[in-house]
Amino acid sequence: MILRLELVALAAALSLAAVPAQAAPTKGGEDLARDADAAIARMLDLSKPKASAAGEQCPTALADQVDALVARRGFDALDTFRRDAVLYAVVVCRPFDDPRAVAAARRLDRDDVAPPILASANMVLLADAAMRNDGKGELAALERAVAADAAQVTALPPEMYGQTVEDLKGDPAARVRALDLLRGLDWPTEDGHDQVDNDWALVRAELAADDGDMTRAGAVLDRASSLHVLLAVAQDKRFAPLWPQLEAAGRFDWKAVLEADLARVEEQSRREPANLKRIAYRVDHLRSLGRRDEAIALGGDYVGRLQRGEAFDDAELSGPMLVVIQAAALSEVGRFDEADAALVKPVAQDKLTQSTARAALLLALDRPTEVLKVVDAADTAIASPFGLMWLDELRACARHQLGDEGAAGKALDKLRKAWRDNPYALSGALLCTGRDDEAAQLMIRRLRDPPLRGDALKAFRDGPAPPVVTPRDAEIDARRRALVARPEVVAVMQEYGRAITVPLSGDYAGGY
Repeated sequence: MILRLELVALAAALSLAAVPAQAAPTKGGEDLARDADAAIARMLDLSKPKASAAGEQCPTALADQVDALVARRGFDALDTFRRDAVLYAVVVCRPFDDPRAVAAARRLDRDDVAPPILASANMVLLADAAMRNDGKGELAALERAVAADAAQVTALPPEMYGQTVEDLKGDPAARVRALDLLRGLDWPTEDGHDQVDNDWALVRAELAADDGDMTRAGAVLDRASSLHVLLAVAQDKRFAPLWPQLEAAGRFDWKAVLEADLARVEEQSRREPANLKRIAYRVDHLRSLGRRDEAIALGGDYVGRLQRGEAFDDAELSGPMLVVIQAAALSEVGRFDEADAALVKPVAQDKLTQSTARAALLLALDRPTEVLKVVDAADTAIASPFGLMWLDELRACARHQLGDEGAAGKALDKLRKAWRDNPYALSGALLCTGRDDEAAQLMIRRLRDPPLRGDALKAFRDGPAPPVVTPRDAEIDARRRALVARPEVVAVMQEYGRAITVPLSGDYAGGY
């Protein structure tokens, strides 16, 4: 978990629940009670201002100590206060995906537990459910956490809850519950408000449009400023009644929208110089506007500082994203060696993001043997099923390039079984292996599926190519263009949306 937040919650909870040690009877034996008290006292020391200011983390010895306490005979017979405090120390000291933390959190998920502890325990359970793409489990834990202590939910970046919304795409009613809950919270950051007004607003508006409630759909989208969101609205016929007013208001002037967002992000970056997400957005916006020299100069400065160990507020969450965007900008001007050098050096515990991007770069450079080495060596310990499917796409494409159709077919079979978790991955694998008819049928299925339609329509955006395109990427793009021009595909697309031209490069056009 996020240790500093957890320690504050622990101190608050214990201040609510604690009773004098001498008045707390125990059936677990004096030695066990004394050892529990010592561990609790150490955790409270870590939550004090002096330790917090020093950035002191949960020591390994303390983590091992509380694990050992839980395993000792008589632990379950301890009084509730001591038992819950030790269990919570396990939650604090272990990573959210550690089975010991999850087991402790399950034991703490009770109505009689102090609200700060109950909320934090459910944050662990939410993360555990997300690892399995269990949307209903994620929603249940989210609702419990919000009811107990909403401040802990909003203390984390709003992007952390994007997977919950995604994992509920097969259950519109549950998805509405999750979105209304998240959008109704008092977010203390600009990122939170941005998520409410854009990504979450788009999904909520789609659900409202599906119910025929265009008044709600329009109201939800009123503050949308994200180019990705407005492009989705402009293509999806569910929003056709809103198109004239949005067009008249200049909200479909794509270059102006992106330039306005660039100015906004630059201002945010000046206020938050240690925020890497703002830098990543600036690099990506400059790249998409065709200002690649500026993008590369800005990104190169920050990637270098990050790789040299400079501290940033969100290095773990946004560092890999920045490196991937920088590598894309370098690749688009033919600086492939520099792109590879940036990707090969991990900048966060999440190594998978950079490894996946590096494998994709090597595939574009027609180096399939190296692709397989990178994919097979990728750290998938915390990968979601969605993330793992990107690796299977790369395996299928690399094996096909090597002429190993048996192995390519096995990777494709895995993608087919879970295609709704990541339809992009299956679509890309079908295109790169020459299965054009199946790719067309998949596109039709996606267009006819309301939760998947918006992403499928991205394939029907045309825009300028980057200055340098590898032969392999040119071949794949030609197949994509042929796919979206097939009469049977166009006919279905026109039932649900429209094709558009975007005067921007980068990732705003040419998807699949």
